[in-house]
Amino acid sequence: MTETAPLQAQHVQPRTVDMAQGWRWIVAGFRLFARNPQIWIVFFLIYLVVELVLALFVPVVGPLGSALLDPIFLAGFMAGCRAQELDEELEITHLLAGFKANVRQLATLGGLYLSGKILIVILAMGVTGMIYGSMAPLELDKLDAADPALLPLLTQYMVMGALVMAMLVPLLMAYWFAPALVLFDGLSARQAMKLSFAACLRNFLPFTLYGVAGMALFALGAIPLGLGLLAVVPVLFATSIYAAYRDIFVAANED
Repeated sequence: MTETAPLQAQHVQPRTVDMAQGWRWIVAGFRLFARNPQIWIVFFLIYLVVELVLALFVPVVGPLGSALLDPIFLAGFMAGCRAQELDEELEITHLLAGFKANVRQLATLGGLYLSGKILIVILAMGVTGMIYGSMAPLELDKLDAADPALLPLLTQYMVMGALVMAMLVPLLMAYWFAPALVLFDGLSARQAMKLSFAACLRNFLPFTLYGVAGMALFALGAIPLGLGLLAVVPVLFATSIYAAYRDIFVAANED
């Protein structure tokens, strides 16, 4: 496997784009998907099966392996997008591109992302504990009884969940472009996460529009027995991300 020496992050800088670009990324993502929808669907089914099998059915090491593989697979999706942009035939082998270049940094990225999520949960539990005191286990079988005594406990878990979601946003910003930055620009995992966070922060308005439009599309895709998600999910979590990366990073360096 080829390892590329990390570049200096100052050689790869994001630009700020108009708010309307948030919608244009999605449109561009659908165009990429439409060029070979069957392969994109196969890509995501392979990814989903591997990740679920590791996370749910392999004790102890499975969830860790799933976390480490996640950015490697995402890098493969980015490689597929780049291939289509260059008018190359999209093939299953593109999904394995992350195993052939900078795999160590991509796996490190997965480890950092997992560590961040674990830390967020610990912090959320700590803050909730300081506010409400120690939290008792939530017994789901008792929820059917609609016991009013469970209301305070449910409130604690809702507060903790809200804290987790709020703190996950900055982490997701740091992760969003990181696989592409490691694969295409040769950055280290830490450099890529810093630069991804900066890019998302600079483009808060287009990402807000992107998020709102993405949630609407996700809801629409779930209506016809969820079949629409076969198109919506690859677009939102692969092809539109590449379109945004291309717009924010590549176009910036071409100017």
